[in-house]
Amino acid sequence: MEDIVKISLLYDFYGPLLTEKQREYFELYYFNDLSLNEIAQNYNVSRQGVFDNIHRSLEFLKQCEEKLGLVEKFLSQKKALERIKLQLEGILPHLDEYSGEILKKAIEALDKLVKEGWE
Repeated sequence: MEDIVKISLLYDFYGPLLTEKQREYFELYYFNDLSLNEIAQNYNVSRQGVFDNIHRSLEFLKQCEEKLGLVEKFLSQKKALERIKLQLEGILPHLDEYSGEILKKAIEALDKLVKEGWE
């Protein structure tokens, strides 16, 4: 099984491009932990139909990432921000009180970006 974090990121970035039915099945399977049989029973469709829908949806999300690379760019930028934050924290002890306070605020802003993303 693929890493659920990677699947979640793909869905966060490209999920709105799926049809409503694809999003429903995808969310139920990956995020609400329903089985293929449970989804099939709830929607009165075959298990194979649910499987095909979810499989096609995931493949579509992967194709979007291959073409656009937004998840990869996001993760790369997040790592870069984390490195910058660490470098700034290393400078902090060498500053006077006033400059240190300004830098602390900048570090807090960076930390917020890293933790919350660009929502």
